[in-house]
Amino acid sequence: MTPNAPNQAHRVRTTFVLGAAGATVIAALLLTGRTAVRTAEPVAASDDGIALTAKFTSTKLLSTQVEQFIAVSITTPGATSQVRPPLSVAVVIDRSGSMSGEPMENAKAAAARLVGELGPDDAFTVVTYSSGDEVVYPMNRATAEHKAAARSAINRIYDDGGTCISCGLTRGAGELARSPISGGLQRIVLISDGQANEGIYDRSELAQLAANTAARGVSITALGVGLDFDEVTMQRIAEVGRGRYYFVEDTAQLAQMFSRELGGLADTVAADVRLLVDGGPGVKIVSAIGYPMEQQGDWTIVSIPDLRAGETRKVVLRVTSTSDSLAVGNVQLGWRRVSDGSSRRATAVAEAEIVDNQAEVIANIDRGAMQAVEEALSSEALDRATTVYESQGYDAAKRVLQERVDQMNQNAYVPAAARARIEAATTEAADSFRAEPAAKAKKVSRVKAYELAQ
Repeated sequence: MTPNAPNQAHRVRTTFVLGAAGATVIAALLLTGRTAVRTAEPVAASDDGIALTAKFTSTKLLSTQVEQFIAVSITTPGATSQVRPPLSVAVVIDRSGSMSGEPMENAKAAAARLVGELGPDDAFTVVTYSSGDEVVYPMNRATAEHKAAARSAINRIYDDGGTCISCGLTRGAGELARSPISGGLQRIVLISDGQANEGIYDRSELAQLAANTAARGVSITALGVGLDFDEVTMQRIAEVGRGRYYFVEDTAQLAQMFSRELGGLADTVAADVRLLVDGGPGVKIVSAIGYPMEQQGDWTIVSIPDLRAGETRKVVLRVTSTSDSLAVGNVQLGWRRVSDGSSRRATAVAEAEIVDNQAEVIANIDRGAMQAVEEALSSEALDRATTVYESQGYDAAKRVLQERVDQMNQNAYVPAAARARIEAATTEAADSFRAEPAAKAKKVSRVKAYELAQ
């Protein structure tokens, strides 16, 4: 069965230019149909150089082991001849009372710097939110005149009121809908130092708002600053918003983070990226570790952040297999090429034979896939340890992390560099649980989990 593209994308296509593009990407993939995927020759790399692979941890899987993993790898070319895509950026700043003093001044300076780095082919808006929202500077092209006027307006921002994150997101998306630029990239850069206590403040509802915004072609980068923000909500907004998540303890680092994000936007080669997976007979997709996913008929759809030049991104799928002969995972990657707005795709098939002999499994292990799986499982363990730390304290959280490291060390097929990376992340998290304030420890652990899953 082939599902239709989400109705939400069709409803907004006349308002958000990129919403139609996102719907086109996913519809083009879904219309391929299930049988076509299995009979067609996989398109492992598109003509713009984005490569896709999908592999089980071994080409032989043990018949008695129901849980299995598929490691998907997406690689973009390191050099691109494309002209930098035009950007439409909404800087959305928390100006609640908790931002008083140095944090507010640093946020204003960072916003002014970001605006200053935009070119005349770009467009921008500056929005603030507290108990409500305010357009500090409306959507305009980034000419010298508009940038100078925006800097003056930014300097007049003051702190006051509560924290209505939903107000800022909604207003930022509304301003982006008025961008004078057709095509290119649309991005909200959201700053928050607190917990949502006005407007929509339920985590799942905020995530749904972010997902709906992303479905209209607007991706969201979330920057949590200080130690009082809700890292679970901010990370989730970035994940479903197909953007990036950053933890910035000291607001003095905001300008650096803004420049880093702007540089990444300039290197973006693919937007509206989605991974579609069909498990085949006897294979069920259970989760995409570290990524949001949804089910549409036989297809599992995983939202992927915009892809940048020279990037390799992994997605590890947890699956169950009850097949008695051959396990198959059909994978399609769809995206909008930023340079010209065209819809592109690549396909891959993960296949493994079901066997009864453990020696056959070991002899056919794929070390790259095994590494990806171990990193993803460690990401899960870091998240789980953080939850345990919140309810049971340091000792219990440390046990979770130690068990994960012990399990990894039993796997002889993990490369030394990957082993060191995992051990460093778990050690840093454990040290934070022991020595840092609880608010910081949780943020350190969760950002390490976020990074390992990618």
